[in-house]
Amino acid sequence: MARIPVYVSAIATCALLSVSPLASATSSKTIPQASTAAVMNETPARNADLLSMQMCGERDQVVQELAQNFNETPMAYGQVDGSAVVEIFVSDGGTWTILATGTDGNSCIVSAGEGFESTTLIKGTDV
Repeated sequence: MARIPVYVSAIATCALLSVSPLASATSSKTIPQASTAAVMNETPARNADLLSMQMCGERDQVVQELAQNFNETPMAYGQVDGSAVVEIFVSDGGTWTILATGTDGNSCIVSAGEGFESTTLIKGTDV
């Protein structure tokens, strides 16, 4: 399976989430199973595992499933307008998941994929 490098920056993630509705991460309503169809086109190798998971739930439960099913651990996080926290989970194998958690403690998987590569930014002057 070909791996496509994916570069995820905190700025791009926050920009994406600032225009995306986060009702599922900030309200008690859950996402219906039909909404998992959007994940189908992203990474076929992960589809079976992702579809068996709940897309929303208590943060601890979702994080535990990401660790057990994909060996993913938190790499980065950021706050979105005081209403949600966004986290990026990655594995050594390159799988990644973006998780949004609302102030009520409920978390939803926003996106997932394969081929994650970290870029290290160095502080300094522009060249």
